[in-house]
Amino acid sequence: MSALEAAPVLSPTQVKCFVDCHARWWFKYNLKHPDPPNGNLALGRAVHWALAQNFTQKIETYEDLPLFGVLALFRESWAFESDQAEFRDDEDPSQLAFAGEALVEKYLDEVAPAVEPAAVELQVEGEIGGVRVQGFIDVLDVDGRIIDIKTAKAGPSGIDPMNRFQVATYRQLAPAASGKGRLDTLVKTKTPKIVLQSFEVTPEDPRATQTIYARAVQAMRSEIYMPNRMSMFCSRRSCAYWRICEREWGGEVPES
Repeated sequence: MSALEAAPVLSPTQVKCFVDCHARWWFKYNLKHPDPPNGNLALGRAVHWALAQNFTQKIETYEDLPLFGVLALFRESWAFESDQAEFRDDEDPSQLAFAGEALVEKYLDEVAPAVEPAAVELQVEGEIGGVRVQGFIDVLDVDGRIIDIKTAKAGPSGIDPMNRFQVATYRQLAPAASGKGRLDTLVKTKTPKIVLQSFEVTPEDPRATQTIYARAVQAMRSEIYMPNRMSMFCSRRSCAYWRICEREWGGEVPES
């Protein structure tokens, strides 16, 4: 099966994976090798799921769920996600669960009341640059703003180019999207904090998506792949494919 046949529909996440490391993309999307999450990624999924359930029902009720209800949703999701995860040596499941509950409580108290969702986990699909593209919008509010919710170990220093790429993508695929975005980062430091970053895509941002999706497909068709050992994400800690990568290309993947 060719690379293009394996990925007939691209997404912002898949393109990010490909740009960051061709080899990782090949293992994950073409060869379909399992990519189990580590503990921190499992935590992010559980927090995201609980908050998404809250906003889904808020579309009808116009009110957030009680805190105990959202925490119960988090614990339910965490039980599932942690069972699927491969915890790193420095990841303590009980500490992660505690941090997740603290982040959910802080977000529900400080941020959620002002969010007026129009759609949650909205699937969008269309064509950009001659390429079929799909994705999921975390939250689309009543003003057409796209809200992306993430967890992190440290606060962001600025808007990541990938966030602009995502919002520019969804602006073209979702008629109700305004082109305005907000990144809500839930930071699991000792004292949990939340960083809200608002931004708006420029006229040049959609043009960048059209170019990048088209070029990504061309590169995938070439079927010439190599690992990016200089990537900040190339480590045994963050990549489930480090063993097969070393066998295929030699060298040594760093620990962290």
